[in-house]
Amino acid sequence: MKKKSDIIKRILNTVPHLLSYGGCICVSLLIMYYLDGSTGIFLVSALICAFVLSLALTLAALKTLEVQIAADSTAAAKGETVRLTVKLQNKLILPVPVVEVEIDCPPSMDNGGVNVYKATVTGKRENILKLPLKAVYSGVSVIRIKRVSISDFLGIFLFDMRLPENGYVFKVSVYPDIPDVVVQTEFLKSASRFAASDDDEEESNETSPIPTGMAGYDHREYVPGDPIKRINWKLSSKRDMYMIRLDEVIRGTGQMFFLDCPLIEDTAQTLKIRDTIIEGTLAMFFMLVREGRDAVFFYCRDGMWAANEIHEQGDILKLQEQLADFEPCEPPDVIPKEILNAGKIPICLTAAVKGYDENVSAVAARCPEGIVISALDAGLSFDCAGHWTISEEFEFNKGAES
Repeated sequence: MKKKSDIIKRILNTVPHLLSYGGCICVSLLIMYYLDGSTGIFLVSALICAFVLSLALTLAALKTLEVQIAADSTAAAKGETVRLTVKLQNKLILPVPVVEVEIDCPPSMDNGGVNVYKATVTGKRENILKLPLKAVYSGVSVIRIKRVSISDFLGIFLFDMRLPENGYVFKVSVYPDIPDVVVQTEFLKSASRFAASDDDEEESNETSPIPTGMAGYDHREYVPGDPIKRINWKLSSKRDMYMIRLDEVIRGTGQMFFLDCPLIEDTAQTLKIRDTIIEGTLAMFFMLVREGRDAVFFYCRDGMWAANEIHEQGDILKLQEQLADFEPCEPPDVIPKEILNAGKIPICLTAAVKGYDENVSAVAARCPEGIVISALDAGLSFDCAGHWTISEEFEFNKGAES
């Protein structure tokens, strides 16, 4: 159902065209009475016939014109162009008046400032419109076809075509970039101070495939060909032989991170801040993997906390793909219970901005020893000694301590 404001706007746009057409009729009548009767009658008749013919062709086009809309891709990298294809096909030989297609484009996509596209179809043919949209920010971008309308040849009336019940809605997943940054030692030292290193984990006496809560890895003796990075040097020195950590960890030894992304109106500024945090997160894990450190990352998806273990670069690529479908939602808990149950001090990465920092302030109050990482331009101010910021160049800097 149309909004009342849209109806009023449509009426206000139609009235000037009707007045212009009425003015032409008045001028023709004046010519008929004061200058030349036959010429005036011809002009009046021509204007009336043009009006009736234009209206008839427009009403016929509403019945005979077929519109098909599709997107050429459902995924894109930042900076890539996604095109909506609008196919107009006329069933009859009669010409189709001007067709208008209006899109509702989110600020995460750049449409070049053009929201309305126009085309026509001559004869029993088809016309294809390509509507280019450039991906600007990562995450899910929802593009809607607001209306498809036909204007008569005189430009007086505008009739909306019937769209599907749910309309034309297209979702495009935009992949965040993985910045290639240099290792920032000061930040990694601060972020890892709560995480046990692999060598600190003793050999586990677990034999059951179901973890019972005891810390550590399963180990075995080193054999040639095993990866060197899996050697537990501390345990090897105790046993006087090389001991290899098995890939299956019984309880995570890495630090636990989680994403706070409040529900905020999408604007260029808020999307930019969210993008900085998400790509800064990927950059941070890139640094951790380079240093041979493990991590667990939680983010809210469909109202539940989802977890990703980060051990190698392939895990970062997997997370990148999942974050391409990211949409902010309300989390079930301010801090994931898995982090608190594991006895870990959380590291919170927040996309909050000033005025929407209720959750991150609660995190800072609940875990004063934790770390909160926000965008440099977010303008946040809360009581947290471990406050770090990420710049647009993905530099991690220690915030002012309260």
